[in-house]
Amino acid sequence: MEDPTWQLRLPAREQHIARARLAFTGWLRERGDPPISADAADDAVLLLSELTTNAVVHTRCLPDAELLCRATLASGETPAAALLRIEVHDHAEGDDRPRLKNSEAADEGGRGLCIVAALAADWGVRPSSATGGNAVWATLRLPAEPGAG
Repeated sequence: MEDPTWQLRLPAREQHIARARLAFTGWLRERGDPPISADAADDAVLLLSELTTNAVVHTRCLPDAELLCRATLASGETPAAALLRIEVHDHAEGDDRPRLKNSEAADEGGRGLCIVAALAADWGVRPSSATGGNAVWATLRLPAEPGAG
């Protein structure tokens, strides 16, 4: 059986977000049990990208701070679906917790968590035991591909 968990540590800097997307995309493509459709993989990579970008842009990290990106596959509520939980652990301090914002159409930013909320079956924030900051997570339902199973 394939390892149901993916993990990557990377510097908490904007130039490393693409590296996280690339590594996660590769892991998703290698999945065979359960298979992940191209559309679901695109949604998963977008969720990771938004969570990672949010962590880099909106937390005050020390110069040597790292993010921990993690994804875990689990059985779904029905045999025809699986769940993918995506987490990004940051080094936020104090009350530096992500929150949904009311963004205007002309705003250049601030839509990341709105995208997460729209794509994910569920999402949230909890304290991270891995980094001491936040663990922002999103769960994506992965429907079985037609003919799979």
